[in-house]
Amino acid sequence: MAVTIFPVMIVVLRNRQKRRNSAQFVICRGFRLFTWLLDVTGVAAAQTENITTLRQAKGAIIIANHPTLLDVVMILAQLDRCQCVVKHELFHNPFLAGVVRAAGFIRNDDNPENLLNQARDHLNAGACILIFPEGTRTPSGKKLGRLQRGVANIAIETEVDLIPVVVHCNHDTLKKGVPWYRIPPSKILYRIVVDQPLSLGDICEPDLSRAKRARAITRLIKDYFVDRLTHDFARKRT
Repeated sequence: MAVTIFPVMIVVLRNRQKRRNSAQFVICRGFRLFTWLLDVTGVAAAQTENITTLRQAKGAIIIANHPTLLDVVMILAQLDRCQCVVKHELFHNPFLAGVVRAAGFIRNDDNPENLLNQARDHLNAGACILIFPEGTRTPSGKKLGRLQRGVANIAIETEVDLIPVVVHCNHDTLKKGVPWYRIPPSKILYRIVVDQPLSLGDICEPDLSRAKRARAITRLIKDYFVDRLTHDFARKRT
């Protein structure tokens, strides 16, 4: 797809918005086919809860924890289109550069003002943006890694809802620090739980300074995911 469909799409679809929508649709459908192949071959499967909330969302920020390499695949496979904030290295990757450019994805190392402007434009147009607040996969053995403040800054700038997505995986396979070739003893099972949107006004006081609001939002997101992951793990054991 990276060397056939997307290069043609860039040449044929001259309208930027149409190209982005088409590219994101192809990515989501491609991931859906990929996850189906993983399921039928016995490699991995995904279960979802409250996924309708995610599919019906418009102009919201989707935040998710990031335990494994396939999290973005499993989430986007449930959607038709979605904007993403991605690592800047992908824009120089010979296989994926054309994909992320065609889809109009946002670089995570861009000028902060430019990143905020892009995010605001996409959200105002009704697009949802998927962001992993950790910025990278959770280190093996931990519930959650150190969070970045990008999500908080975008939320403050745009004042849109945050939709939490809690990703569970039954194996350490494809986690940070674990070799990709380490095969698990049984089928990899993902559970993707979509929670109710969080309103910015309910998260922190509007009278606080921007820096304090950013810290408050980041702290709440961290506590939220840690609590959910801990609660769900305890419930699973009982």
